[in-house]
Amino acid sequence: MRDVIVVIYWILIAFIIIHPNYMFYKKLKNIATKSFIHKLIFFLMSIFLLFIYMCFFLLILINPYINQILGFKIDPEAYSGRIIYASLTFPVAYLTNISIAKFYIKRISKTKNKNEIELIGKE
Repeated sequence: MRDVIVVIYWILIAFIIIHPNYMFYKKLKNIATKSFIHKLIFFLMSIFLLFIYMCFFLLILINPYINQILGFKIDPEAYSGRIIYASLTFPVAYLTNISIAKFYIKRISKTKNKNEIELIGKE
């Protein structure tokens, strides 16, 4: 059973990193900019955010003071604790990656349009 949970975790981590990056790459094709730099920045950002969320929720679940204040009785080594940890971490990280991808695409497209308007005005 332990191997199954580890495999599911790795599949979810791969999905959280790959799917928002794929959506970002697909929308980045419509914008004529230096796409490699933007792809690399977003890829590193998605990995970093997932790592930050995992550390944050792990600290909340393991910290005895927070557990005593909030009344959590979660054992991080038990299967139920791991499922609770995954259900807290993975959806938040996935939705954050998608939101940042949309914001980043809007930001890139606004700077591209601004440069085009300036060039037309100079001609």
